[in-house]
Amino acid sequence: MGSTYPLWVEKLVFIGLIAGAVYAGMMLQDHISGIGLHLTRFCGLPIAVLVLTEGFGRVLQSRITK
Repeated sequence: MGSTYPLWVEKLVFIGLIAGAVYAGMMLQDHISGIGLHLTRFCGLPIAVLVLTEGFGRVLQSRITK
């Protein structure tokens, strides 16, 4: 039988990336305003979290589950 997916490390990284995106969204308020801030918060940061989580998960799965 194969290993369980997703690994607990992936879940921790996902939670950490979400926390980092929330923090980054709050810090962006000092540098960006208006529609740029809203687009970054509601489109850019969630997409970045998705891409980073998927990439980390694939690398982790390829190295651990061999």
